[in-house]
Amino acid sequence: MGVRWLGLVVVAACSSSKPRTAEDAKRAPPPGDAAVLVPTDAMATPRPPTGDVQVRVEWTNVPPTARSSPGKTACGTARAPAVAPTTTWGIPDAVVIVDGAPGTPGEARVRFADCALSPRIAIGGALVVDSAADRPTAVKVAQRGELADLRTLTAGVERSIQLPIAGHAVTAPLIVGGIYEITSERGDAAWIVAAQAAITDPSGVVLVRDVPPGVHAVRAWIPPRGGEPARHARGELTVVAGDLAELTLQLVP
Repeated sequence: MGVRWLGLVVVAACSSSKPRTAEDAKRAPPPGDAAVLVPTDAMATPRPPTGDVQVRVEWTNVPPTARSSPGKTACGTARAPAVAPTTTWGIPDAVVIVDGAPGTPGEARVRFADCALSPRIAIGGALVVDSAADRPTAVKVAQRGELADLRTLTAGVERSIQLPIAGHAVTAPLIVGGIYEITSERGDAAWIVAAQAAITDPSGVVLVRDVPPGVHAVRAWIPPRGGEPARHARGELTVVAGDLAELTLQLVP
């Protein structure tokens, strides 16, 4: 038994002194009880720490006229009210701009169907319009203002976009930072904000992720609708890495 044990010890010693190749090093587990797997991207440059921003947009005591349909379209369907607040006055379809938020605006897609344009507000650096009508129609696009001054809207210079029959779309470039109104020949309207922004959900809330730490200005805006003037709000919040910063904005004329 002593000889056999000595032989095993010698073999183990010899094997432990054998030079290890690079492949051996990759396969060998680190010291300890369990192997640790390291992702291949672990060596990549780590992303800077960021935080998230949650903004709630409110309009307290919205007047009944703004919550009612302003009439019917040329197709006989009811026009949407200026706003559809929640029971706690949260405002859906409001534009929220968080200065310094990452990303670039994509395409704003608007559809003409049943004598109406939808959605009534969209975000994008280029406008894509398609029609579900069974005959060619036209819409007009005009820049009505800029994000630098949400309180001032102008008539703007209109340009016409001819829409073919259903199944086709037309693309038009926009100037980043501009606010545009699209109107159909039936009198309906939609708005485009050509910037990196977000639109509040049915509860009046929007969540913006991966915002750099620091103090950020925040703005909210809804366009004029149904005889109601445009409304806006301003505020600021401090973003901390790995945390959620919350802010409530109250819309004013």
